[in-house]
Amino acid sequence: MGKKEKEPRPYRGVIDEIREQQHKTKDMSLKGKWQYFWDYYKVHTITAVVVILLGGTLIHDILSAKDYAFYGIMLNSIGLSAESMETAFSEYAGIDLETYDCFIDTSSTLSYSTPSEYDMATMQKMVAQVQGHDLDAVVFDSQVFNNYANTEMFADLSEVLPPEEFQKHKDRFYYIDYAPIAKANEDSDYENEAMISSDEGAAASLEDILAEAETHRHPENMEQPVPVGIYMEESPFIQKTGSYGQAQPVFGFIINTQRPETALKYLAFLWDETVDFESMKKNDLFME
Repeated sequence: MGKKEKEPRPYRGVIDEIREQQHKTKDMSLKGKWQYFWDYYKVHTITAVVVILLGGTLIHDILSAKDYAFYGIMLNSIGLSAESMETAFSEYAGIDLETYDCFIDTSSTLSYSTPSEYDMATMQKMVAQVQGHDLDAVVFDSQVFNNYANTEMFADLSEVLPPEEFQKHKDRFYYIDYAPIAKANEDSDYENEAMISSDEGAAASLEDILAEAETHRHPENMEQPVPVGIYMEESPFIQKTGSYGQAQPVFGFIINTQRPETALKYLAFLWDETVDFESMKKNDLFME
């Protein structure tokens, strides 16, 4: 049998090409070599630089990311300065911002009268925050609060508040009737998500909304009353900022908060007469 021919080396074509390029630039000046390189390899170089920069940024963000010490939402309260609220509460609660993040969202909005894609995005974001155990406490206007309360988003105040705080706020409790919720949970078609009621929401007047909010002050009219919120209209926070206008603001603890002690400090913060809440208004945007 004849001698077996050598199989071609798999990368010979690439090696030959490199040698050819080296031969072309052998006698070029440094400037010429640089120009040749830029003309033929600038796309590759730019791509490599971008990848390195993006990778470095991603690694930096991962390594420098801080855990939340508190995450709250003030829905439909865009006249408030989030930065001022975060700074003041961090000092009040003794949160080390060098180590932890304190985030209070004052920019998110949700409308039931004219629902939009933005409203749907806001709802989906809040559902994700609850499912991710990020969210601790919120202040919603009564219409939005009722919608989420029916999804069991908020904790039973009798299980969260210390006895002295329970007595302090008991006349301001927002109740839901858990009996119909429990019945709905037995229905296989029931979905534990907050959805906009396009029929009732669009037609509801301010009088209707306030009347509905009033019903949640009367546990005696409920089969299985559970306190899940605190009406905030008498709080120093509302009195000094004028937030929420004629709407009825309600405070609630998220049922799966991982930081209940800090959430309790947040409630105390909002009711503290010594806090300078007026300085937290965005004067250029706020409407009295």
